[in-house]
Amino acid sequence: MVDWTAPSQADVDAYFKDLNNWGRWGDDDQFGTANTITLKKQAAAQGLVRSGRAVSLAHEIAAQPALTYYVTYPSKRESADIVVDRFGLVYHGYSVTHIDALCHIGFNGELYNGRPFKESFSRDGATWCPIDPLFGGLTTRGVLLDVAAGRKEGYVAVGKPVTPPDLDAAAARAGVTVEPGDVVVVRSGQVPFVKAHPDWVPRVSPHPGLHISCIEWFREKDIAAIAWDMMDERPIGYDGYGMGTHMAIPFLGLILVDNTNPERLVQACHEEQRYEFLFTAAPLPLVGSTGAPTHPLAIF
Repeated sequence: MVDWTAPSQADVDAYFKDLNNWGRWGDDDQFGTANTITLKKQAAAQGLVRSGRAVSLAHEIAAQPALTYYVTYPSKRESADIVVDRFGLVYHGYSVTHIDALCHIGFNGELYNGRPFKESFSRDGATWCPIDPLFGGLTTRGVLLDVAAGRKEGYVAVGKPVTPPDLDAAAARAGVTVEPGDVVVVRSGQVPFVKAHPDWVPRVSPHPGLHISCIEWFREKDIAAIAWDMMDERPIGYDGYGMGTHMAIPFLGLILVDNTNPERLVQACHEEQRYEFLFTAAPLPLVGSTGAPTHPLAIF
């Protein structure tokens, strides 16, 4: 962990005023930081594809938390047998890889760009900042910042959160410069952490992850999205916030790709000898939803 001084309560309380992107892309904008992915940025990112190797950043969905039903229809008249599936999925949380819509979290009764929280939802779903604007997906440059590789434990531990200097140090180790419009893949080391702490319960136990001050870093670098494995540090350590780094949603309009699995990506970056790649991810087109499962890919 890089030496660093935590911001004061007053510093964090000033984030909404000092860092927010409300009105930056117009008062009616519902894309948030996805606006930083320009056509020029996309074209440059596509130029990063050389070997064609594709690496999944998603967690596999096993029998749980999905509910899967198999029904067979053996045919007496034809030679074909048919199997169909049906499953239900709660994707917010700590299991399923998903993209958060900008309506997922509000602040002081308002969603991103100042729409009233209570008036932005109907029986048919969200009416402001649902996942719909992201149906075209995110296609841009991705960079891997392996913070866990810089920790003696091999993962980010409870009480030792990821800080802005940690992100800068990881970028320096990787030899990359984070640019506007990038998707930053942050590896905190969830897989080795869980292996070392088999009794850890993510919704109950203290949670290692990114310190809320990383919102400053996100705004400074002007990134399009963060794709992360361990997400926010909890407890947050500051009064008045139900969420930590997730407050980047209402403050910045930041796109969050939650619960990614960057373990395969680490190996691929080592073998490809580079830590930048084409990143692509598209949510399931769940109209009016507060987010959606997604399958992000890094393509070299």
